[in-house]
Order: sequence, then C-alpha cells, then structure tokens
Amino acid sequence: MDPDRLIHKSIETIVSRSLKGGGFAQRQNGRFRPDATAWSILALSAGNICGNLVENGCIRLAASQLIDGRIPLAEDLEDAYWPTALAVLAWKSAGGFENEIKRAVEFLVKTSGLHFPREKNSPYGHDTAIRGWSWIENTHSWVEPTSMAILALKATGNAGNDRAWEAVRMILDRKLPAGGWNYGNTTVFNRELSPTPEHTGQALCALSGFVRHSEIAKSIDYLGKEISILQTPLSLCWGLFGLGAWSVKIRDYRERILNSLLLQQRYGPYDTSLLSQLIIAYNTEGNFPGLTAS
Repeated sequence: MDPDRLIHKSIETIVSRSLKGGGFAQRQNGRFRPDATAWSILALSAGNICGNLVENGCIRLAASQLIDGRIPLAEDLEDAYWPTALAVLAWKSAGGFENEIKRAVEFLVKTSGLHFPREKNSPYGHDTAIRGWSWIENTHSWVEPTSMAILALKATGNAGNDRAWEAVRMILDRKLPAGGWNYGNTTVFNRELSPTPEHTGQALCALSGFVRHSEIAKSIDYLGKEISILQTPLSLCWGLFGLGAWSVKIRDYRERILNSLLLQQRYGPYDTSLLSQLIIAYNTEGNFPGLTAS
C-alpha cells in the first residue's frame, strides 16, 4: 500500500472513533476514554488537522476533570488518575485550556504514589521511599505514570519543581544495572530483572533535560540495539520517542512505522491510543517531547 494512503487511512480510523459528545473511543462504537482522547488530540495536532475534533476532544477532557484537578479513567474509577498527565500534554499541544492545565498540574504536584521507608531485608532492589506517581491512588509508584507526569511538568514549565526532581531521582533509582528500565523493579530477591523497550523509552523521554548523557548511555545503547527488531506499536513508538529525546535518529523510522501499521492485516485493528502514537512518531521523527515543549 502507498505510504501516504496508509497514513491517511490510519488517521481516518482515528477520526471514525470520535464521539458526538466530543472525545474518542479506543475502538469503533466504544465509549469515551480520556487516554484515547488525549492521544488522538496529540496525533491530530502533530499533523495540524481536524481542528474541530481536537477542540471538541479538549472540551470533553475538561468536562471529565474533577474538582481536585485529576482526570480519572472513568466516572466510576476516580482512583485511577493516571490519564491526568496525558490530558495536560493534550491540552498543551492543542493550545488554550490554561485553567484546566493549571488545576491538573496542581493535582500532580501534590499527589504521589504510596511510599514507605526501605526495609533492611526488603526483597526489592529499589528505594521504596522515593516518590513518583502511580497508576491508581494509594498504590506504589512505577516508571510509566511517573515518566508521563514528569513530561507533563516539563511541558508546562514546571521542570524546576521539587516533585519533578524527586521523580527524576526515582526513575534513576529504578534503572537496571545493565541499562534500561522495566515497569519499575530492578532486582527481586537479588535477581536482576530484564528491561523492556517501552519503559526504557518512557524513562529516557522523562529524563531528557534533567541528566547528563553519560548517566543514561547504557540505556540509550540498549534501546538503540533493540529498535532494529521492534514491530509492535507500543515498543516501536516509545523506542523512537526515547531515542529521539536524546537526538538519536533512526533513518528508516517511517518504514518501520508503516510495517507496524501493516501488521493489522494479520492481528486486527489497533486501538486508538496505539494508532495515534504511530501517527505521532511518523509526523515528528520520534520527537514526542518536542510536540509539547514549553
């Protein structure tokens, strides 16, 4: 299939999942999802298209914001606040919605995962006392929600906030000795765990602008080697985003993205968030942080 046609068809699929009341669903005929909506806004903004859908999506996100500033995953899942950082990035990329951004950032700054002093004989290798962000309220912090919150703070000019710097320390503490990151555990019962490309990419995006290249060189090297075999949208996109945040260019990145899109012929359609990430990577050369730069 012609590359332009394949990208256009993918954008059409995202648009087809827009909802009459604003926002987007993860699947055709699905219900509103704040994460699908935020990623769709980011994808359409990256291509500077469908301004009305972007605006309506931003309005729908604002309507789902609670008094304390959080964006819950669903009305009956208020504790699952992790879409808040994504909403900030979406509003920032679209422009406007300053009051909503301010409230969401205030929520992130005063919120953290569940943390506790590091026990002497703990089976975990990481420092459980360093605060980051969690998926769900009153649970431990992990790499992905912490990375996304750092990106939201950076995008809104809050990189100097103490919470951002503590979260950077948390990410660095969770780095595997051999380089790279997984969901957030380094060793368990003294056994080193393996890294994953998506979490490594998320951490590298978050750390850009905070740490020296020498501090994460092993992780960049790991991801640079892995990128040649990545095909699934989540791993491929975050691999490109993570390397792009450190100015590592992948010459055939568009070919890799197109090949990933074609895999839908075998495995079925991707959800809206994954499709959007592929479109963002295609249109920004993997420079996801640049899309929402403050």
